[in-house]
Amino acid sequence: MSFKITQSNKKEYIGKECSFDGIEDTITIGTTWFGLGKKLEIPCDDVIEFKVLDEESKAIQETSSLGKAGGAVVGGLLTGGAGAIVGAMISGNETKKDFKINLGFKLENKDWFILTLDIDDKEDWYGKFCKAMLEEIIKRFATKSEAPF
Repeated sequence: MSFKITQSNKKEYIGKECSFDGIEDTITIGTTWFGLGKKLEIPCDDVIEFKVLDEESKAIQETSSLGKAGGAVVGGLLTGGAGAIVGAMISGNETKKDFKINLGFKLENKDWFILTLDIDDKEDWYGKFCKAMLEEIIKRFATKSEAPF
């Protein structure tokens, strides 16, 4: 998962993966594999403040040299030299929309952390899954947000 703690007053939290379990109503910091590693489960009721800090989204255009070569060959076969140029120009480009958001959490014990979600392409299946998880987190903690007025 792309949820990661990027800032905290507890240095052992920084860089750890973080997940939200809506059924258990917990936030889990860290992971374990076959009993190795360390994780901390925090009841959501321990969160006293929550805030969406910032959000960035931008389109990134990726160019594939293989796609460009294929477009040039097809364009060249169909219409000649000019078609090869046009075929190379219009093929092999893929636009991705990345997404980044920071969420701030303050706990009853005065600990705090900033959870960052960084998605490479919010339109693919994984990006949609992460966005759905983000919506659940925001919905769960909306009552703990400070009013903007």
